[in-house]
Amino acid sequence: MAHVQVVFFWFAYLLYAGGFVCFAYFLFSRRELQDRLGMACVAAGWLLETMALAARWVEAGHVPVVGGYESMVTLSWAIVAIYLILAWRTRVKALGLYVVPAALVFLTIAWGRYAPPAHLVPALKSDIVVIHVGMIFTALAAFLVAGGAALIYLVEDIALKRRHIGPVLGRLPSLRTLDQLVGHAVMTGLPFLSMGIAAGVIRAEKFGVEHWWRDAVVALAVIAWAIYAGFVYARLAAGWAGRRTAWLAIAGLVCLLAIRLVAVPYLSGFHVWGK
Repeated sequence: MAHVQVVFFWFAYLLYAGGFVCFAYFLFSRRELQDRLGMACVAAGWLLETMALAARWVEAGHVPVVGGYESMVTLSWAIVAIYLILAWRTRVKALGLYVVPAALVFLTIAWGRYAPPAHLVPALKSDIVVIHVGMIFTALAAFLVAGGAALIYLVEDIALKRRHIGPVLGRLPSLRTLDQLVGHAVMTGLPFLSMGIAAGVIRAEKFGVEHWWRDAVVALAVIAWAIYAGFVYARLAAGWAGRRTAWLAIAGLVCLLAIRLVAVPYLSGFHVWGK
């Protein structure tokens, strides 16, 4: 089973890389065939990554979120899933140039942390933990897509103001389209983040975790939630759009990445994934 999951992993990795090459070629050539081929490669890679996770799940006997390897692969899988859904709904092209490399980075980090399946510590053997992790990963995936669209928005906006529109930037989606995509992605992610935080609180109270509200992960998650909630309020009630909401999307993403890459492995007192 371990051999099978590794084969699926590397085929998915190669297909994602192939999809990125197609998207890059499409940006320069504007040949629709390259864009469709890139989407097909990414979709096929996602299916193979799904099979890799399923094989790991069977081998481990639990949802594959234990340790660096499993959590990074699952995060990559969620990012691509959200990207495919939003790309299908919005028809925005070129975002794959950001999202697919992000997925490849997480897969590269995952492979560097590969280890045989670990046992869950007793406190994590609970359905509420599965819900908590699933909601948080889905939210992070949506916010990564939002952050990518926001980053492209800011780059394009600066280029327009300086009148430095080259052949590449001139082929990116319009500012309005990117702004709408940022909004769609944040609106998608915030409910999942809210449910994930609520499930985490229930889990901490159920297992009697002392002073859980002092944990660095909890603090950063609340800050990120406040930023994204402020994004939604500012967009719907105050009519914010463009650069201001793009910066909010990036600020929230920085908080969430700090959780996964800094707080969980180095600062958290009780977010322990295995033994």
